[in-house]
Amino acid sequence: MKKIIFMALATGLFAFTSCSSDDDGEEVGEPSASACQTCTLTAEDGETSAIEYCDNGDGTVTATVVGTGSETTIPLDGTSFSVFISTMEQITSSNCQ
Repeated sequence: MKKIIFMALATGLFAFTSCSSDDDGEEVGEPSASACQTCTLTAEDGETSAIEYCDNGDGTVTATVVGTGSETTIPLDGTSFSVFISTMEQITSSNCQ
């Protein structure tokens, strides 16, 4: 249940992360250097969750909960994949590799 709530929260938060000033030189649809990143989050109770984010190259990211296979597609709304991952790390205090 915590993983489902976390995914819903993460998806909702990313709807607000896109700004025109976020341009870091990468073009939408351009393949990133690292197509997938796995972010690990540790909850207050010590339980860890991992979500793999993969750049689809079409302005969207596929988020897959590791272990369950639950999958959702998140629009980047003009933000690059690297900015998306950096934002994910900041918002959730997670470690992405």
